[in-house]
Amino acid sequence: MTHKRRYWFKAKASGAGWSRPLTWQGWVVYVALFGTIGYFLVFGQNIGEKLLGVWVPIIVSMPIFWVFGEPLSRPRDQDPS
Repeated sequence: MTHKRRYWFKAKASGAGWSRPLTWQGWVVYVALFGTIGYFLVFGQNIGEKLLGVWVPIIVSMPIFWVFGEPLSRPRDQDPS
């Protein structure tokens, strides 16, 4: 019996990153990511906390997108030569 891998995030057609979540696990990652960013933007005491509150969740989520997202591909309209 073969098991088809189910991706959490859809790859963008441009080949640069991932777009919307495809599964509930992907939505949990999105809610956690944007919730954390929103929390630190609202409740951060100074600019340093606000910047860390934006960049740290993004950096932490990138490996999740890479492992559980569809493989990124070259845009279809580019000439391979």
